[in-house]
Amino acid sequence: MPQPTLGRIVHYRGKLGYQAMRAAIVTGTVDSLDPRGIAAGEVPALDSPQHVHLWVFTPGEKGGFPEFNVPEAVDPADMPPGSWCWPPRV
Repeated sequence: MPQPTLGRIVHYRGKLGYQAMRAAIVTGTVDSLDPRGIAAGEVPALDSPQHVHLWVFTPGEKGGFPEFNVPEAVDPADMPPGSWCWPPRV
């Protein structure tokens, strides 16, 4: 499985409400986070190289929201709420 990188589009399953699948963009990876920002408490740490920070896109006025330290889904066909996966190839 490829490592997540900044700017990649992924799918995110929501944690609340209808747990809808949404498009998201990777905004933080273990390779991109500044350790000084983590130490200062300005940026949440990531638990593993497969965890990412995301900007999740939503329809409507709000437009989106951040999610932090999101794990990759082990099985994209059975994605748990609050996880991300790569979009399927078409």
